[in-house]
Amino acid sequence: MRMPGTLGVSLAALVLSSAAAAAAMADAPDGATTRGAAGFGAPDRYIAPSPQRAAFQAVGRREIGRASWYGNRHVGRKTATGERLDTVHPTAAHRTLPLQSLVKVTNLNNGRSVVVTINDRGPFSPRLLIDVSPRAADELNMRTDGIVPVAIEQVAVARTQ
Repeated sequence: MRMPGTLGVSLAALVLSSAAAAAAMADAPDGATTRGAAGFGAPDRYIAPSPQRAAFQAVGRREIGRASWYGNRHVGRKTATGERLDTVHPTAAHRTLPLQSLVKVTNLNNGRSVVVTINDRGPFSPRLLIDVSPRAADELNMRTDGIVPVAIEQVAVARTQ
């Protein structure tokens, strides 16, 4: 059976772009990825390593309170920043911290911590300090507990010399 010309050209382009992406990744610095218009290529433009692998320094005061996690019916809904809540990224809701700021959340029961991005407003209960996404709750090992005591502090990516 003969393959239509456009399908053959599309497959050839896919193979070539995959090879170009692999070559670009090999040229990228450790922990960085490259991304062009279609998510590949453009080795001259680098994206910083993920927040979970970067070094941080505290830039805000430490707060102690209780945290809960939200998901279930909220997954897929838009947050205050317009992003959709997902189960992949460690994000959180806070009443007053700036949107898109980074916050280190530490579970005081077990000492586990995670850096989250504030992308929503809440929690609605005045008894809670912060609501974390399902991914952040997994990192903190708090999903079965539901509500845990936490310490939070705003952080920034540390500059390397």
